[in-house]
Parts: sequence; structure tokens; C-alpha cells
Amino acid sequence: MTDSKPLPKYNVAIVESVLLEVATDLHPQHLTVGELSLRIVSDASDSREVETAAQAIRGLREFGLFSCRDGEIVQPTPAALHARTLLA
Repeated sequence: MTDSKPLPKYNVAIVESVLLEVATDLHPQHLTVGELSLRIVSDASDSREVETAAQAIRGLREFGLFSCRDGEIVQPTPAALHARTLLA
């Protein structure tokens, strides 16, 4: 029987968690979507891993944990920063 669970780098929930941690740790530094993705993507030539990171960033934006400025700069919202402080 094969394991049907995706590797962590392809698991959107895990990648969202890592991205949130990285972005809040780097705050107030502002990164582009690409720069933030490259902080966590282990193989930039792995299109599936890159797309998983992009999907995770979109998800964090949809849930109000990331805001996007000028269509490209990603930053954690005040809610995300507060939640990270509470969970640390």
C-alpha cells in the first residue's frame, strides 16, 4: 500500500504555516511574493513546490492573514502578527 499523503513541501496547510512564520519573523521587512516563496522553497525548479507556495500565499490572503500591496509586496496583517505573538 502506498502512502497517499503529500510530502510536506506539497502540503498547502504546512506551507501556509511555514510562510506565516517566516513572514512574521521578518516583519517589518516587506518581500515580494517571489522573494517570500524563495525563503521556503527548497528547489526553485520544482514547479509543483513553487505552485504550492503560491497557492499557500493566496490562501493566507483569502483568510486575511496576508495583505498584498501594489499587487506584489506581501506582508502579514495585524491579525496575523497578533496571532503569532499569542501562539509563540
